[in-house]
Amino acid sequence: MGIVSSRFNWVSTPSGYAQVTNWRAKQQAFNKQIESSLASSSIVFANASADYGTGMAEIAANRAAIRVQSELKAKIAKAQLDMRI
Repeated sequence: MGIVSSRFNWVSTPSGYAQVTNWRAKQQAFNKQIESSLASSSIVFANASADYGTGMAEIAANRAAIRVQSELKAKIAKAQLDMRI
């Protein structure tokens, strides 16, 4: 008994051109998906950076306001002491 080769004729295989065309279409769809994912990631990172900058500016403004208020309170207290003397 030798090696028997059999072909399944009921399964049709696409031509080489059809395989290349299908592969190109799949690659284009994949590239578009990756491009949109990268764009959304870029937007997320840009927003995070902007939020960080805004938060830091807000913290700095609050600290400056507290410092100015404490200096004003000190000046007012000194003025009241000077008026008593």
